[in-house]
Amino acid sequence: MKRVTPDVLVAYASKHGSTEKIARWIGKEIRGNVDVLDVEQISNLNYDYVILGTPIYEHKPLPSMSQFVEQNSGQLENKAKSVFVVASDNELRSKREQNIQAFTKIIPGEINQTAVFAGEVDEQELSNQEQHSVNSYLNSISKPVGSYTKLNEKKCREFGKSLNRFL
Repeated sequence: MKRVTPDVLVAYASKHGSTEKIARWIGKEIRGNVDVLDVEQISNLNYDYVILGTPIYEHKPLPSMSQFVEQNSGQLENKAKSVFVVASDNELRSKREQNIQAFTKIIPGEINQTAVFAGEVDEQELSNQEQHSVNSYLNSISKPVGSYTKLNEKKCREFGKSLNRFL
């Protein structure tokens, strides 16, 4: 019997590009027909599996992702899905859990798997308000202020590979 190739959507919201990079790495590891799209480019959810990804800013997903989930909640409720978030404060397990819960609490239905990834900050791309917020956070955890990257391509790709068992 011939196995049907699943259609998979990796839907992301990204403010400065980290989440998009991660979504693309994940998408490369999925077996199936994969679309990696910004939530603002998605016109339908005619997919067998959906992976949702968003950064967490001030304990909330990006507004574009929250709106996407709200507008598509009926379709997402019974859809097979996994989620990931990108957050700077994920070194402690409790912080990772808080960050993923900030997103999963707005998503209807069962979620197969979750992940939290660190991103990167290019200080030159930030608004004054964002710079102040990032620098305040870095000072609060005794980290050097300025641009940094904690992107881990291998970890992101491993998450993508692990999702193949749900397809």
